[in-house]
Amino acid sequence: MDRIRLKVFGLSYNSMSQTGAYALVLAEENDTFRIPIIIGIAEAQSIAIHLEHLRSQRPLTHDLIKSLADQLGATLEEVYIYRWESGIFYSELRFRHGEEVLKIDSRTSDAIALALRYNCPIYVAPGVIAKTAIPVSDLETGEFSGKTTVEPGDAKSSSDDFTEEELTRMLDEAVKNEDYENASRYRDMLKAKRGE
Repeated sequence: MDRIRLKVFGLSYNSMSQTGAYALVLAEENDTFRIPIIIGIAEAQSIAIHLEHLRSQRPLTHDLIKSLADQLGATLEEVYIYRWESGIFYSELRFRHGEEVLKIDSRTSDAIALALRYNCPIYVAPGVIAKTAIPVSDLETGEFSGKTTVEPGDAKSSSDDFTEEELTRMLDEAVKNEDYENASRYRDMLKAKRGE
């Protein structure tokens, strides 16, 4: 068993995290476990609009990406969440263009928003499940430990939640992605961690 298919279970506002954060909840097809992922407001809005079958007046970023790929003759065949490390999910989009398969690195929230638009399968590696999944039985009995996960670009409110190495890695990733708002948060959290 090299991967497991997931479905989008829902979205909820995450009042435990920073302002504007939402929890995207993915579930195994038979709903034996769930995986919560903290995402930003723009990605949550894009996912919610599609889940509610609403239309925006102008194309959202994920609609634009789909239109562009369609015009170029590429189709999203699947999304694969292949790794979770230091609180960050790593996903890839697998597009088909003729006989060629294109693998493109993506934030998980963007990958899910596109998967919904293409109605394509979402898969996860067993190693990611082992580290992040919450059995539904634990949710029903109240034994959920409060395990929290984040994506690149999403920050928690306390520097105590991360090691100095994790904060440095997240800061570097935010700068690389030109996500300066979260980069400044990570920088401040890193300073607090170092006692500066």
